[in-house]
Amino acid sequence: MKQSRKKQAGKGINKVPRSRTLPQRAGSTPGECIEPLHLLVENAKDYAISVLDTDGGVVSWNVGAKRLTGYRADEIIGKHFSCFYLADDIQGEKPELVLKNATTEGRYEDQSWRVRKDGSRFFGNVIITALRDRKGKLTGFAQITRDLTEVRFAEIARELFESFPDGILVINRHGTIAQMNAQAESIFGYSRRELENKPVEILIPERFRERHVKNIAAYIADPHTRPMGVGLELLGRRKDKSEFPVDIMLSPMDTDSDSMVIAVVRDITEPKQSAESVRKTNDELMALVTELQRRDSEMQSLISMDDLLQSCTTQEEAYKVIALAGGELFGGQAGCLAVVHAWDQYLEIVARWGDGPLGESIFSLEDCWALRRGQLHEVADPQAGLLCRHFVGQPETGYLCVPLTVQGETLGVFCLVGAPAKTSKHQVSQLQLAVTVSESIKLSLSNLKLREKLRAEAIHDPLTGLFNRRYLEETLARELHRARRRNSPLCVAMLDLDNFKRFNDTFGHDAGDSLLRELGRLVRGKVRKSDIPCRYGGEEFVLVLPDSSLVDAEQRVEQLRVLINELQIPHGEQLLGSLTVSAGVAQADDHSTNPNELLRAADQALYAAKNAGRDRVVVYQAERSVRNG
Repeated sequence: MKQSRKKQAGKGINKVPRSRTLPQRAGSTPGECIEPLHLLVENAKDYAISVLDTDGGVVSWNVGAKRLTGYRADEIIGKHFSCFYLADDIQGEKPELVLKNATTEGRYEDQSWRVRKDGSRFFGNVIITALRDRKGKLTGFAQITRDLTEVRFAEIARELFESFPDGILVINRHGTIAQMNAQAESIFGYSRRELENKPVEILIPERFRERHVKNIAAYIADPHTRPMGVGLELLGRRKDKSEFPVDIMLSPMDTDSDSMVIAVVRDITEPKQSAESVRKTNDELMALVTELQRRDSEMQSLISMDDLLQSCTTQEEAYKVIALAGGELFGGQAGCLAVVHAWDQYLEIVARWGDGPLGESIFSLEDCWALRRGQLHEVADPQAGLLCRHFVGQPETGYLCVPLTVQGETLGVFCLVGAPAKTSKHQVSQLQLAVTVSESIKLSLSNLKLREKLRAEAIHDPLTGLFNRRYLEETLARELHRARRRNSPLCVAMLDLDNFKRFNDTFGHDAGDSLLRELGRLVRGKVRKSDIPCRYGGEEFVLVLPDSSLVDAEQRVEQLRVLINELQIPHGEQLLGSLTVSAGVAQADDHSTNPNELLRAADQALYAAKNAGRDRVVVYQAERSVRNG
């Protein structure tokens, strides 16, 4: 079968089937008309012309077909024309459908991708015409194929050019716009007719045009230089004169006639706004993180300050803690704490930090507006604000004063000088921090004051103001241990008012209380700070005299005895008569290291003074005591 088809095909190579469409010259034979046409078809190079049999087999092949497909005549004749179709088309039986349509309609035209001998593809325009004899019987098909690959690629390029999501401008070497796509029209608001052959500067804000023209000229002269837009803030200008940020990429393009530049323009308004929004959000998050870290640091400092203040046993210790904490919490600002003294209406600065001017060390309650008004007083502008008088000179920056008041009692004032740090919506102002610190300070000072008051009441005699017997028992053992460790002397004196009961009976208990009160004042004024004067009970008193020898102690007690004799006690409208006092003095030694033994020795010396006639000072002698015993 194949051999017979090939023979038939071979016979028909030089014989074109007769067609009703072939022209004939009048008076000529069919052969004379067909021969020139056959030569024309055979030698046509721009068109691939072939003849197919009724089954689609190739029976005729011209030079243009060989040039387009790569097949020689001896390679293709006898093969089915489906070898030019893509595999998907063959699987879909497209070749059979094409012949069927050509048979039915007489002509079939198609533009699609075809396959060459080497497997490469080309885009062709194919026209298949049915060939019939005089009786209308189908004798084959004429196939004419034209290569439209370049045309197709040009169409694709044009479609891409027009549908590209960014604006594209083609600029010649003179800086004028040669072409533009639809997106460029949309971006800039101009039509093509308005921009073609116009200078590209029309799309650039006026203030950048001179620089931009130079950059374009430099790029056209040397297309390998640094691309425009790198490291630059570029702006475009619309038809309505509005400006917008753009990103521009430049690519050189050489043509046969000129050197061109392709500018791809992207409107980055939305990305820039998104980036700016992200940046702002990031800045806010960073500010929030920084603020949280600052708040955490402040909280840690506040907790540390509260803990230290709770551990303080005296207000002096608290003042040191407050000065350290103030410098830590209010870095770069000066501040101070001034407290009210109980004995007058003046304040004294007891803690300070920073280098700024803080005013007088001692000032009146009337000098501070915060204390006058009983509420926070803030001055943002020293030139226009109401200034407190406790500053030495006018402050250069703002300040605030916070009164420290607990249950109606004014303890002092907290002052902060210096412009507060700039605050954002995430930051807690310095004002709130100062108020928080002030609250903590005033509560701690109030607690310390109450604690000291309770301790003073617990260890002092309320009538005389001297230490009581409980305090004596707590401290005497400690003083004895200290004296022994330092190898220093320590003496104890016990005093007793002579005939105090008769004095009470004569003048009354009020007079007796007055006498004891004045006696306490006298003793407090004459002893050293290191001495411990105590009311032992009733009219008996004990003096603990550290670092005093027996001779010194005897002399000091003697001086005190004389002063008591000279004491004048006002009671009502009369002066009470003076009293005498008897005293016994004992020194701690190796045989009297026990507090009770030392007190017992002083008591024995006191009784010796009583027995000797009262109104005298007697020193305890251990040998005498042993002999008298």
